[in-house]
Amino acid sequence: MIIDAHVHLWNRRMLPNEAVKRYLEPLNNMDENLKQFFDFDLDKDFAFGDFSISAEQLLEEMSVSGVDKAVILATDFELLNDSDLGNEDYTEMLFEECSAYDELIPFISVDPNRGEEGLRMVERMVKRYAPTGIKVYPATGFYPDEECHRAYWDLIDDLGLVVLTHAGMALAPLDEKYCRPCFFKDVADGHPDMKIIIAHLGGKFYDELRPLMRECPNVYTDCSALQGWLPSNPDMVHSRLQDVCGEFPDRVVFGSDFPNYEIRFSTLQFLNLIRSGGWGDATVKERLLGGNMARILQI
Repeated sequence: MIIDAHVHLWNRRMLPNEAVKRYLEPLNNMDENLKQFFDFDLDKDFAFGDFSISAEQLLEEMSVSGVDKAVILATDFELLNDSDLGNEDYTEMLFEECSAYDELIPFISVDPNRGEEGLRMVERMVKRYAPTGIKVYPATGFYPDEECHRAYWDLIDDLGLVVLTHAGMALAPLDEKYCRPCFFKDVADGHPDMKIIIAHLGGKFYDELRPLMRECPNVYTDCSALQGWLPSNPDMVHSRLQDVCGEFPDRVVFGSDFPNYEIRFSTLQFLNLIRSGGWGDATVKERLLGGNMARILQI
């Protein structure tokens, strides 16, 4: 069984406008002949209106790539005051859309910066949707190990939720200074039963990942965004998988970051690359592609 632990079903209205504009800005400088095929409306106030991916579209892509289940990650951007859809409304839409499909496993998301109201929001969402996990995005402006967020992590631990957190780069109005794996050391130590998945192998802070995993047996990681090295440098992908899976074969999970890399390097291509080469044996690859996440989710 293949489980993709890092998938997005974006709704354009919940994304921060400034971040979308910055993310797509390079496309605005493309050759004029290409612009006739790609109109992202970057010069308009409401950039890139058609950014949504439906569950049906995702399932079609999963069928092509052979992915059996996908973890759908919500993200709470509401406090940035630059989006047009509130977190609870977006979450309701997401869970309603995913509810018809056993293949889709949605996570909730609540920004710890919400304080006491955030704790109540988590409790409401858990009572209503019974999620297995929560996505956190420190780039919205919080250090995970701050004392003011201790009650947040205590609640997540008490509720038995799996945590998946972004790590690495972020574009304004987000701030990547908050997105270092090392900031989860105290969180992991204080909640040894809570499983924490550091996304993107730590991203640009990759050097912090393995030291953290050595000290904290409840810290995991996913391999999403390794496609940033592709197609030009597949050896880097194999090298990083060999290093991390070689040391922690039971604590690395597959993630595609769908749909962010589909045009550049599709999920099917990424899976085929992972299956190829001598970076790991068949057992290690099987654990990465589904076995480890199945154990985390108890499915």
